Amino acid sequence: MKEAVLFMDSGAFRTLTKVAEQAIDRGYRNLLIFRPLQDKEKKILADYREEHGRELFDRVVETDRWDLETLRVHVESFETSWNIKGFATVAGLFNRDGILGAQVARLAEERGLASQSEEGLFRTNNKYLTRDALVHAGVPTVDFGLAVDEESLLAHAHRIGYPVILKPLNGAASQLVLKCQNDRELVEKFRMALRKLPHTTYQDMYACEHTYPDKKGKQIHFSPMNSMLVEGYIDGREASVEVVVADGKAIPLLVHDKVLVTEQERVVYEHLLMVPPVRFTEREIQAMKDYAVSVVQATGVDYSLCHVELRYGKNGPQLLEINPRVGGMMVTQSLKTMINFDPVKAMLDLSLGTFRLEEAPPSISEPHAMFTLYPYDSGRLEKVEGLEELERLPGMISSTLLFPEGSIIQGEDEEVFLIMCWVRGSSQEELWEIYEQAKATVRFQIGETEEAGVNN
Repeated sequence: MKEAVLFMDSGAFRTLTKVAEQAIDRGYRNLLIFRPLQDKEKKILADYREEHGRELFDRVVETDRWDLETLRVHVESFETSWNIKGFATVAGLFNRDGILGAQVARLAEERGLASQSEEGLFRTNNKYLTRDALVHAGVPTVDFGLAVDEESLLAHAHRIGYPVILKPLNGAASQLVLKCQNDRELVEKFRMALRKLPHTTYQDMYACEHTYPDKKGKQIHFSPMNSMLVEGYIDGREASVEVVVADGKAIPLLVHDKVLVTEQERVVYEHLLMVPPVRFTEREIQAMKDYAVSVVQATGVDYSLCHVELRYGKNGPQLLEINPRVGGMMVTQSLKTMINFDPVKAMLDLSLGTFRLEEAPPSISEPHAMFTLYPYDSGRLEKVEGLEELERLPGMISSTLLFPEGSIIQGEDEEVFLIMCWVRGSSQEELWEIYEQAKATVRFQIGETEEAGVNN
């Protein structure tokens, strides 16, 4: 039988296809289990077929069911015709049926293949379980609690002490990250969040009720649509660390300095990131790398790229969150540019269990930055102007419009990565100047819709 890589995911289709192209270049056949394909995704496959004279995937199964038994039936049907050497997922997010990545990891483990670790994916995707894993491993973390009602909400906040942060258990895009200064504000924002969760972009993620043990073995039932994580507010300079882990060995790759972050009423926006870092000493950078490795190892995630977000305050680095995948915005381009590390190639190697790296490659010193231009309103994206002028700005390497005109966006409640840019400059000051010019160049109009602003 022909050797194949089986891809299973419900998003990140463009990145997934890039990994699949690498697999074909190495002589593997590709198989795919995916949600029903959109027209733009079908076009990607058609364009590949036209250019290369063959299919990118030998077989495609489209499904809206992601429970373990359904996936197991699909996998077993593939195994009658192909010798599957690796299971690959790019996002693997929560959905109504569970954590897709954890389902994929379970299927890989049953076959003795490389796995991100089912347990590790629960302890990275569920933010309560992340904090619990850090406590168990002795890794510094803020106090936290699971608010299932207003009584437990207030009890946790009084124990932790104000200010506190409310956030969804398994949220994304900094959605509904709420800073609270007192009891009244806490209760009001808790009620508002529970009203909004069923109407958000990520409602399918929040619909996943699940039970999983903490590190002491206590079974905890989680209902993300009806509860929130409460945790101590973390002050300090913000940064992120990209990490790769394989066979239990975690290697820090690159630190991005989040030089401009704003905390709005319902969202934390990451505007401008610089690399190499400009606000940290070499000792502090190493401390963040060491801390990120400790976080990754505490969760147990394996054979994975990881994105560790933290703030560095008077007590050193503290975790904001960890994602078991490469960072968003322009992090993939940054890894390629700064340390000649190809995340797409690494994703394939990790899924096959063939990834090898002893230490991170050295970084170049030329200043680079990534930034996002966000809409702060919810509604229909009616018009975007200034994109051609944006491309011509000095230092601009690439700019990407992620949402076409006509898209419904929820800018009031989440980071909507509308336009992302990757730039170079001769100094920190020049990078700031490019960012300010970009903000002045691009204009977008958001119109009202019935979908926007539900349950304000």
